[in-house]
Order: sequence, then structure tokens, then C-alpha cells
Amino acid sequence: MRTTLFLAAMLFACGGTTPKPTAPPTTTAPDGTTVADPVVTPSTPAAPPRTLAADETITTRSGATFTAAAGWQLREGVDLLTLDAPERDLSVTYVELEAASGRDAITAAWKLIRPGFALAVAQADDVPGRDGWDAMTQLSYAAPAAEQRTVIAAALGKGTLWRVYILDGKNAALSRRGAQAGSMIESLKAPGVTQESWAGKAANQLDATRLAAIDAFVEEALRTSDLPGAALAIVQGGKVIHERGYGVRERGKPGKIGPHTLFLTGSTGKSLVTLMMARAVDAKRFAWDTPVTTLLPSFALASAEVTQALTVRHTVCACTGMPRQDLEMFFGYLGVTAEQRIAQMKTMAPTTGFGETFQYSNFLVMAGGYAAAHALYPKLGLGAAFDKAMQEQVWKPLAMKDTTYDFKRAAKADHATPHARDLAGAVTAFPVGAEAWVSSVRPAGGQWSSVHDYARVLLLELGNGVLDGKRVVSEANLLERRKPQVKITDVQSYAMGLVVGTTSDVPIVTHNGGTIGFSTDYLWLPEHGVGLVVVTNTGGAGAFLNAVTRKAMEELFDATPRAADDLAQANARRARSVTEAVAQLAPAVDAAWFAPWVGAYTSPSLGRITLRQDGAHVVLDAGAWAMTLGQKTSGEGVRSLETTSVPFSGFEVFPEERNGRRVIVLRDEQLEYVFEPVTK
Repeated sequence: MRTTLFLAAMLFACGGTTPKPTAPPTTTAPDGTTVADPVVTPSTPAAPPRTLAADETITTRSGATFTAAAGWQLREGVDLLTLDAPERDLSVTYVELEAASGRDAITAAWKLIRPGFALAVAQADDVPGRDGWDAMTQLSYAAPAAEQRTVIAAALGKGTLWRVYILDGKNAALSRRGAQAGSMIESLKAPGVTQESWAGKAANQLDATRLAAIDAFVEEALRTSDLPGAALAIVQGGKVIHERGYGVRERGKPGKIGPHTLFLTGSTGKSLVTLMMARAVDAKRFAWDTPVTTLLPSFALASAEVTQALTVRHTVCACTGMPRQDLEMFFGYLGVTAEQRIAQMKTMAPTTGFGETFQYSNFLVMAGGYAAAHALYPKLGLGAAFDKAMQEQVWKPLAMKDTTYDFKRAAKADHATPHARDLAGAVTAFPVGAEAWVSSVRPAGGQWSSVHDYARVLLLELGNGVLDGKRVVSEANLLERRKPQVKITDVQSYAMGLVVGTTSDVPIVTHNGGTIGFSTDYLWLPEHGVGLVVVTNTGGAGAFLNAVTRKAMEELFDATPRAADDLAQANARRARSVTEAVAQLAPAVDAAWFAPWVGAYTSPSLGRITLRQDGAHVVLDAGAWAMTLGQKTSGEGVRSLETTSVPFSGFEVFPEERNGRRVIVLRDEQLEYVFEPVTK
């Protein structure tokens, strides 16, 4: 998949679990944009607006094409095209023009779109050409803090002609429809722009020389990315050809990583849950389209209609319109049972329609995993039934002897320590227990595993259900998991716990995964009989994973060498972001301002927190964990607090006054959580 900076920010990251809060409540922006209509007006209207009845290929004046999503409204002008999301709270505008640089092109585009636009640039990135483009530029703007708004401009250049996309809209809208918006850029095809293609090529055998090149790359990538360790396994031709660990299990300690070292592998486990489901379908315990309530009568969402319509397939397809509600996994998780997690879903509701757009829900996969396990072992509690289902239906038949959901067992075994970056960018180890939030939602990705065990999964997948000469799962149900369920981009779809599509015109099946302190990616190329898994003991390490998988593709297909350059650019962007984040924080929290907010608060969904002064530091204590806070002040003078320490650094806490009461507000994706003071 072609990856511009915009797409890297906007398209899904399945395993990402670190909270990504947004800004305070919406108001009118200084430049005149309103919440109700943040979209732009064409300078020369040429046709009345029309709503697209289906996905449609848009052809531009220069002969370029891109895909626009069904339900979006198209407004065409002589000079530009604007697409408005169905809710009219997000717009993507496309402009073509001649310019000397990407930044000049973006400046000229704004003059056409909104001549009075005056937001400051928050981050700028100029990137050498990729995939047939000569150069790329992306600018992110500092929208007023009183809005929940994202404004991004991306320019792609070929010769002196630039294609500019400008995205402007509510953060919640971007969460709902980011895949559709991102696809408008990802799908862009322009005359003279030829992307790299490996179609028709036979994959090279990864011999000792090529494997040594990959090893050397991983070691250097760990060093330049400042990561403590990683592990890699590669299968080809029906056997494991490479298993290796790199670096250390914990920074500052000598223990080395090996092929059997355990890592939390996050959302890659969703594909293992659908393997369990496939074997249960083989055994006729249920069908893919069996309603969830048939298997688990206690299951309910906020909408009775959606509850009744939801099938096993829907729980793992990311196609139901259910949004991410990940903050609810990180607060108040100590002692929470599977049954309590299922009950928690009664307040959850979709924000888009079935099949309308890709939205990723960890809670829905959790529910599907527990329901399927209950169908297999109805006499056990949900958690015990799930653990037994995975042991009997997946770990045992695949001989995955390392893999477990048991934190105590993992702690006694050869395991890696989780690491995360604090707000200053330092990679810091933290206790394994801080990852225990994942236990109650473990079907969504709570397994400890090794690259050795994941190589077994790859062999099964490439064998279409046969492993070691024995059929483990029917080919029909194994492959049913790979059927596209909802579009992500023109070249990627979400299937059932898997992402399917093409990379440089070669079919690929993949999924990534991440917890707070671990990152994982695995993939296979069905037509070439090759697959790999790579893990690292640091959260948010997607750039490292992408670079390693790209290097493997370069060795397989003699592809254009760019893995090292891609990683260097990503690391440079991260360093700039760290510098900017630190610069926005005051050296110390204003004690006089903070004093009235000291105390205990509670939220119906997130439970109890305490804000306190701890010596020179201000601390947010959630019971299971506590983090230091720094003070942040927006350009409009809005004060907030931001977590600075691991494991959950980088999300904002908003002290606000509402209806004469002091409250604490957290925001995550499309949701807002209000903590009320605890009454003594």
C-alpha cells in the first residue's frame, strides 16, 4: 500500500491501544469556519452538489482519478472538487495546480479554497518522492483549542503539477470516516505516475546471504530507533527458515531475546480467535451467520435492533459501525471479569451503519470470542471457557507450546519486559502488571506468545489448514476468514480478524498488534508461500515494524531499497514531535491554578481517579496505575494537564467547570468521559 504521511496518520492501526485524546468542546473558529459546516466552497461552481449513491471513481481535469465513498456529497468546481462526509462535519478538497514546491502548492490551494485561512502550521514534512511521485509535502495545522478539529494538507508532485488534498473536520468525524477520507488519497492515480509492482515476479529464496542482510538491518533499525529488543521468524516453502532474537528483554539488563521469548502480541490474536471460530463452525457448534444472542443470550448493545442483527461474523469484521472505546479498557480493570465486560457493552452503540465504513472495535471482538467459547463450553464461566477453547482448538493442535493468556505463567517463563516512550521520548521499562488491563478483554489480543509459535500459525495459513501433514481446520472455513467484509482502501479490506489486499500488486494477508509496551506485525503472501512475524518489546513501534517488513520484501522481490530511508524519516518525525510536545509543557504545574482540582472523581464508564500533589509533581492516580502530569496551555489560553510518564504518556486531562461544578474530562476518539467529584 502506498503510504503518504497523511495516510500514515489517518488509516487504521489495528493494534494501537495508547489513548489518543482530542481537544476541548467545539466552537466557531477565528477564520469563520463553523461546526455545522467546516467544508469549503468551490471558487467556480460548475455543477449542483450530488450525493454519491455508490463508491465512484472521480476523474480530475488532468486525467487523474481517485475513489470517493458512497454517501459523501460531491461539489464540483472548475478549479477544485470538494467531498463532504454524510454528517457534513468533515470535508476533503482536491486541487490541481502548477507550483515550484509542495508548500507553494498548498499555499496556492488555500487561496482558492478559503482566502482568509490563517491557521498556523503545527508540523511540516517534506518527503522525497515515492511510488512514482517526485515529492510529497504534508502540513498539519494548529486548529483552535476550543474546537475538536483536524486540518491537514497533503501535496503530491509530478513535475511542476501538484495534486493537493485538504482535509478539514471534526476529530470525531475523522474517527468515524478516516478510512474513507484516507482512501481518497491512497487511491489517487495520475498520468505519468507509475507505482512499483511485483506482479508476475517469483519470490527469491531467502538464502543465507539474504537472511544475513535482514538480520543486519534489524540490528541497525533497533539501534537507530532506540529500541531494546525484537524477534523475527520467517517461513518459506513449507518450513521455518529463520528464527532469531535481537537485543535484550529489558533495557539495562543482560537477558537476551530468543525465538521462544514471550511477548504480548496484541491484536494479531484476533486472527487466532477466528481460527478457533472456524474450527467450531467445522464442528457445527454454530455458523458464521449465527446471531450472537443465540450463543450468548446476555449479550446486548444500546440498540436492540443492532443487538438482534449482530452475528458471529459481525463481531470480527470491523464492519458494524461500532467505534473504538479503548479508554474503557485501561481504567478500573483490576478484578473485572469477562461477564462484567460483556455487561458493560449495554451502553455502546454504532456511529455508522452496517457495512458503511471500516471502524475497529476491540470490545466487539472480545464479545465474539467469549460467545464462541461459550458455545463450545457452556458449563464454564466466559473467561475459563475462552481459555479452554483457545487451548483445545488452537494452541494444542498447532503445537503452540509457548502461548498463554496467563500472566503468572508468562512471568515465570522467558518473557520480554514492556517498554514505552515517555513524553520526552525516552524508552522506559515498566512492570508487566501494568499490561494486565488486557486480561479481561483478552479475545481482542491478550495472548503472550513467541515468534516460534507464530511461525506455526504462518505454516498453517500457508498450508490452507494443513499443518505437519494433518488437516487442522477445513480449507473452506479457513479461507472464509479471508473474505473481504469492509473496504479500508482500494487495495485493502478488513476480513475476519485479518486484513487482506495487495502490496505492490501482490496478494497479502496481514494484521498488526500493539499493547502499551509491545508491538507486533505478521503477514504472509499466499501466492509465494512465504510469511514472517516480527515483534518488539516497545509500544508504538510501527515505524520499526514497517521498515523490517519492507526490508524483507526488498530481499524477496529485489524491490527498490527504501526501508532504511523510510525508517530514518519516521524517526526524524518522531523526534520533531517530541520536541514540540515538550515545548508545549510548562516546567511545573501552576499550584494555585491546580489546587481547586485536587481530589477524587468518578466516571460511570471509567471508574474512580484521584488528582493529587506529590512533592514537586502532580499525579493522576487511577488505582491500577499512576502517572505524572504536566501543564499545557493552548494558544487561546485554555489550560489542560498532560500525562508525561509511562505507561500512558501523552494524553490530555481537562479540568473544566460545568454547571457550577468542577469536573475532569477525558476524550478518546468519538467519546467524552466526564468525571464528577466524589461526594464525601
